[in-house]
Amino acid sequence: MSSSPGPKGHPLHGSWPEFRADPLAFLLDGTLSYGDFFRFRLGLQQCFAVSDPAAIQKVFSDREGFTDKTPPHRMQDAYPRSVARLEGSEHLERRRALAPAFQREALLARAEGAARVVREALGRLRTGEARAALPVLEDVALRSASMLLLGDAGERVVEHIATELPRVEAWLGHAADDEAAYDQAREALAASIREAAEHRRAAGGPGTTDLLDPLVRAVDAGQMDEQAMIDEIVMMLVTHVPTAAASAWALHELARRPEVRSSLEEELDATGAHGAEVERAPLLSAVVLETLRLHPPVWVLAREARREFRHGPHAVSAGNEVLVSPYVMQRLPRYWKRPEAFLPERFLPGSPWHEDRPSAAFLPFGLGIRKCIGERTAILQMKLMLAALVREFRFELPAGYEAGVGGRRPLVPRDGLPLLLERRSRTDRWLRGDALAGGAAISASSR
Repeated sequence: MSSSPGPKGHPLHGSWPEFRADPLAFLLDGTLSYGDFFRFRLGLQQCFAVSDPAAIQKVFSDREGFTDKTPPHRMQDAYPRSVARLEGSEHLERRRALAPAFQREALLARAEGAARVVREALGRLRTGEARAALPVLEDVALRSASMLLLGDAGERVVEHIATELPRVEAWLGHAADDEAAYDQAREALAASIREAAEHRRAAGGPGTTDLLDPLVRAVDAGQMDEQAMIDEIVMMLVTHVPTAAASAWALHELARRPEVRSSLEEELDATGAHGAEVERAPLLSAVVLETLRLHPPVWVLAREARREFRHGPHAVSAGNEVLVSPYVMQRLPRYWKRPEAFLPERFLPGSPWHEDRPSAAFLPFGLGIRKCIGERTAILQMKLMLAALVREFRFELPAGYEAGVGGRRPLVPRDGLPLLLERRSRTDRWLRGDALAGGAAISASSR
């Protein structure tokens, strides 16, 4: 059995200096140079970067042979008893219990509340000068996540969550150097979640299933303690950070391709503002998917082999790590024509850019048994946020701005994506299609 190709690296550090300097370029260039199964060493750790779809399917479906080694978010260390950290049968049981809350129909039933808080939050945006969009998007994503995940109970606590969860994240980001302030913010966040749970108990259940339902039932049945419930909800809410990052990249790409933005304006001006209508908008869906292809917030997924793994001529020994990079997979020329270009058309059926490809070629939410359970939630949030922004604003990048990557976890545009905003005129929206989609709404809003 032959060994896999790869860079020789430094005798002591291996390829760590190159990987640390620019891991995205290291993994992409290595794949293009050495192939879809190349080895390298990070210090003493032997690693394999895998971009072979069949091998990826094997790795991500082998529950016994591999364990998740993706570096945990700092919040996962503070709230460790969520589905994101569970393993084996516990992980599968928790996923099954939570799954109904993430079904399409259940999410759409809660989309109206989320759409409303998105519009309210974005209505506070100021125009006329370049401002970083990312902090605003993070706030909006957190508010909409609260409504989508907690249903009617989210209405009562959305303001508290929007205030306290960022404080907890901020203190952890500075290693919680002020322990008293961190403990205060953490307790205030927990109190908000307990209030939502008590509201659900008093209401006797919502009209549709949301995240609170299975968790409150498990606590009341003695199958889970209250802190585990809090951990789960907090870690679901924390996904607002990558959702906001992806939305920022979408705005960046639309600003660079005004003809796509113009077509999207036409589509959204002719579409109602309700959640189900926005969710079905084909070009908006294509913009979201193409953004997630080109700028996946989670750029690498790591698995550690528990036993020897073989694929063709390649052998991964127990203890070695396999790295699968959505960033790399989604930029490989063998699966994507003009992979560096932002082309939403490739996700429109019937388009000359639309083509079939292996499922592992597109994995912004992972693959297999540990695929992100909140995939539908994140995509719906992006659609609601982008629809509100495009319907209400024109936006441009400041002259000379180059996005680059301003952070790697998740991938975010440099400087938080400064944007020049101006409000679209009501007349402009009417001429572009609001007369077809919502003339009554226009009349009502102008009173």
